[in-house]
Amino acid sequence: MKTVLIVDDTKTNIDVLVQVLKGDYKIGVSLNGKDAIQFARTHHPDLILLDIVMPQMDGFQVCRKLKSDPETRDIPVIFISAVDNPDHEKKWVKCGGADYITKPFKSRDIKKKINAHISRT
Repeated sequence: MKTVLIVDDTKTNIDVLVQVLKGDYKIGVSLNGKDAIQFARTHHPDLILLDIVMPQMDGFQVCRKLKSDPETRDIPVIFISAVDNPDHEKKWVKCGGADYITKPFKSRDIKKKINAHISRT
């Protein structure tokens, strides 16, 4: 079973994503960027769902660190954000993100995107 790491500083958001994905994937959870990077280095998830707006280290910073590390650079990162900002598209592409989903999302849409990116790995 493939592993998806969910990174979000809001537990409610994590709970929603876990409910959507449980049964289809093994789930890892991190509440901050530092822990997400450590989890990725240790467990090598097949995909990372990454919130953008987080304290201390935002999602763009986390993605840049992951992509600069040979251990984690090939893990697809899908950004998830409540902010629908055109500037974010430039940023997530530039830092190596694979895709971008705005909240609120539809369960079937997020599953389709995850499946598409995992099947490429």
